[in-house]
Amino acid sequence: MKGRRIFGVLWGLWCAGTALFAAAQEPPADEAQQAADRSGTIETVTVVGARPMADIGIQKTVFDEELLREDVTFSLADMLAHNSPVYIKSHGRGTAATVSLRGTGASHTQVMWNGMSMNSPLFGMMDLSYIPSYFIDGATLYRGASSVGVTGGGLGGALSLDTRAKAGDGFGMQYTQGVASFRTFDEYLNLSYGTRRLKSETSVLLTTSENDFTYRNYAKKDFVLDEAGNVIGWSYPTERNRNCRYRDFHVLQELYYDAGRAGDFALSAWYMDSSRGLPLLNTDYTESSEARSTQTERTFRGVLRWEDYLPVGRMSARAGYHYSDIRYQERSDRSYGTTQETQIREDWHSYINTLFGNAKWENAFSPKFYLSADVTVLQHFVYTADQLPVRNTAKPQAYDDARTELSALVALRYRPVRSVGLSLDLRQEVIGNEGAPFIPALLADWTSRDGRWLIKASVTRNYRYPTLNDRQFAEGELLPEDGLSYDFGAELHGEAGRFSYAATLTFYDSYVHNWIFWYPDKGATQWLPTNIRMVHAFGAEATFGLAYGWGDGWRLSADGVFAWTRSLNMRDPISAGDNAVGKQLPYIPVWSGAMTFGLTWRTWTLSYKWDYYSERYTTTDNSALISGRIVPYIMNGVSLGKRFALRWADIGLSFRIDNLFDEAYETELSRPMPGRNYGFSIEIRPRFGRKGSGDGAAE
Repeated sequence: MKGRRIFGVLWGLWCAGTALFAAAQEPPADEAQQAADRSGTIETVTVVGARPMADIGIQKTVFDEELLREDVTFSLADMLAHNSPVYIKSHGRGTAATVSLRGTGASHTQVMWNGMSMNSPLFGMMDLSYIPSYFIDGATLYRGASSVGVTGGGLGGALSLDTRAKAGDGFGMQYTQGVASFRTFDEYLNLSYGTRRLKSETSVLLTTSENDFTYRNYAKKDFVLDEAGNVIGWSYPTERNRNCRYRDFHVLQELYYDAGRAGDFALSAWYMDSSRGLPLLNTDYTESSEARSTQTERTFRGVLRWEDYLPVGRMSARAGYHYSDIRYQERSDRSYGTTQETQIREDWHSYINTLFGNAKWENAFSPKFYLSADVTVLQHFVYTADQLPVRNTAKPQAYDDARTELSALVALRYRPVRSVGLSLDLRQEVIGNEGAPFIPALLADWTSRDGRWLIKASVTRNYRYPTLNDRQFAEGELLPEDGLSYDFGAELHGEAGRFSYAATLTFYDSYVHNWIFWYPDKGATQWLPTNIRMVHAFGAEATFGLAYGWGDGWRLSADGVFAWTRSLNMRDPISAGDNAVGKQLPYIPVWSGAMTFGLTWRTWTLSYKWDYYSERYTTTDNSALISGRIVPYIMNGVSLGKRFALRWADIGLSFRIDNLFDEAYETELSRPMPGRNYGFSIEIRPRFGRKGSGDGAAE
């Protein structure tokens, strides 16, 4: 009932808003001409076939809307895992998903939404499982030095997410229903209305799941005893995933307005309400009714944007606000005779408030020279507390803190000849009362005469300051992480008749001094942050894409991403027998890869996905013991889709099978993953009176 009331309120708000939009008068003729003139100005500076000056030397991967809207059940983490050379640390749907890029940690990849940082000021990272890919219209992954032009602190890189106005006027609607194994349901509704000057879009997503899959538990044994109590045999028990249900609710409201000479305005407001159980380990012998952990989060993010093209160049400004209310609880049920009592063992509550502002100017003074400058300010206010008394003290553990982050960038692009481009980014940051040295990034590229080959190289020095949690829990003073990285790569793309191809190969080398690493204290009672002297991360990334079309609507495609990643702990030895020096950091695979094969015929689509991850170690000394190593695994999945063009609507059906060969595997220690599972979805886009291209029959 509560969910229905929420949908009812949203429907009423949307109807009221669109009624106001529909009642708005058409703009005067002179304003319409101004808008047309302004659009014309944008078109005149676009050169067909030329690479944008802003992209000189940039190592990036752009994800289009087709990838982002592939499946309603996919989070942003799922999309990245299949289509980019990053490692996603997660143990299934409804659980935390963090990204490791080029052998760095989760806090070394900065995530931006419409220009505003999404990384938590407490933890320094962003949980990508909270970002539905259906809520993102454009995503770009910047690697290495390329991230300096986007934000600071991205020792591994940066992920930029955007929402954009959809083309077309009038009413629009999309409803998608997904049903999957383990009583999992996804419902997505998108309502839009637009005129020539004003557009509104409302998106709602509700995801619920029991997530109670069964698995063979290889961490336990059931012993068979004879009548005398002697062990005569044993087997691995089959158990059910426990304390694992989750519910995620998202609402995104977007408004876009073309104000003529006053520029373009956009407002994006996103609210999330999530409740998740944290599954028990497969080594846990307690009953789920006796012990359970939950995390709830209510988060709001809003960004107001303005941009305009003026005689002095393109100007833009952004202002935003972020609020999060996060609560983590551990509970246990105990029985005392006939009395049952619930005890709360931990109760952490955190509040985050962040104010955001950004201003940017850019101008191409000539076809050879481009200059831009921007400044960003973030003001964080955080309060976090354990509501229960801590060991040996009667007072709750809490802290209240605030920090201002200021970042300024000047970027120069120069193309002395058509085939050569040079780029220099200079960023200056002030964190609290501490100022960092200039963060420079020098990038260059060369394009072959026929445009098929592109060679890129870059070098940068970057810094990342300790998070508020790092600073609060450290026993001594923590130093900022200081990174120096290089990369060199080549891209090839072209066409030969009906055949098209693309490939990239990049090598990188990075040295991060004062890496912040969390380790258990001597009593193993808590984890504390400290600086490691250096981490040496180096490796290679490769991608390919092939496509061939023939006959009556046939198309065959293959895409792949592969990564070789070395991330070595080069700390000062703690003792003569310190076996961690020179070893791979925990949970970073040396080898990983993903491939997608697709076959399309008219409105039918068949897809096959393949993923591989090599062994990962859970200890700093790379122990080969069963508790220190996660074995390699290969994952397979297949999906089939069909689209129908009817007179009244466009309809899409999709059916998929994940873990096709029913592999037993783990992505984190003692965190079992589901076996073979299934999903089905239906998508409906009403035409609202507009006739389809066909006569109503499906092809």
